Amino acid sequence: MRCLVVAHMRALALIFCLGTLAVASCFASSACAHAQAPPPAGAPAPAPVLTAAQQGYLALARSGVAHAQRRWRDPRRGWYDARLDDHERYPLATIWDIVPLFESLDAITIAQPTSTNRHAVARFAAGAERYLNRGLRPIPGYSPYPGDREPNTETWFDDNGWWGLAFLEAYRATGTRRYLTDAERALRYIAAAGWEPNGGGIWWNTHHPYKSGPALAADTLLATLIYQQDQSAFALAQAQKFIAWANTGGFSGAEGLYTDSSVSATPVDYIESPLIYAQAVLCRITSAPGDCERAEELKATALRRFGYLLDFSPQYDAIYLQWMLALYALDGDPRLYEMAADNAHDAQLRALDEEGLYVYSWAGEPLPASVAEPDSLQTQAATTSLFAWLAVYPPPG
Repeated sequence: MRCLVVAHMRALALIFCLGTLAVASCFASSACAHAQAPPPAGAPAPAPVLTAAQQGYLALARSGVAHAQRRWRDPRRGWYDARLDDHERYPLATIWDIVPLFESLDAITIAQPTSTNRHAVARFAAGAERYLNRGLRPIPGYSPYPGDREPNTETWFDDNGWWGLAFLEAYRATGTRRYLTDAERALRYIAAAGWEPNGGGIWWNTHHPYKSGPALAADTLLATLIYQQDQSAFALAQAQKFIAWANTGGFSGAEGLYTDSSVSATPVDYIESPLIYAQAVLCRITSAPGDCERAEELKATALRRFGYLLDFSPQYDAIYLQWMLALYALDGDPRLYEMAADNAHDAQLRALDEEGLYVYSWAGEPLPASVAEPDSLQTQAATTSLFAWLAVYPPPG
């Protein structure tokens, strides 16, 4: 893991070169407050005043989305392919392939809530609802491929968490309550089918191979943020149950962080930040200072463990940074923003191929097949999502 600290001014200098300068705004801007409830359905969101840095990141995010739409959208099937020039029988993107594109559109709209951007979220969300499988038992949930309808479809509980979070951010971006309902549907499916009632933990998928750290992380954060929005007693109960298990059965005392699974104690970055942020949010809502202290300890341990410049793979590292940025908005720790900004700088300089697509690692290297498919929408969209979330949050100072 590379731990070289790069000055934040390097990233800002490049952003200024984009020619999208604006008057600097404030840390307390409405764009900075993740905890802020969205406006009522149909009401226009207040437009935040973006700093020059935010405008630069917004330009990068919009460009990344445009490239994804131009190169990965499949006009014949009306959706996106998982890979460039994909000729497989089932070429369309799975939930895991495409969730960072959903998040990118959400973040762009939160940063710049224009009617055009809200309509883009609405168009995408309509396609995202095609992943709902009403044939699943005991209740409907989101299966990996659009149009899945069979009750025995192998379905992932981390997918449902990430997809639910993207719908929740769509609600935040647009105020359309339908998307909150879509997010709640994911949580109810997880609670009904994914939670192990005898001993606790959340299964990776419906075949129950092992308890999953990514599922636990995504689903815990989903429950927490739903409770934050609608004060649902059900969501709070799930969040508290999931966190209690995470801090016992899902925790490695030797590592001081959450485990990858019930068969691997290795911590992974994109598991840690959602669980840290969930506890930081919940402790403020429920006035539980112990949870706040635990979140601070976990944050310090994660920063030591994973370093500053990340080198796992964009689809994982972007999730880690997304929720570290949200934590920055909550606790004001400038290190979290600076880490995200410097990783974004490396991605902008090094991850592009000759077509201008973000298909390489943030260090500029081809990604091994063990962590990412070649020429994948997921890699393009994950890097784009980092730029998009940086557009939401004003820099410190």
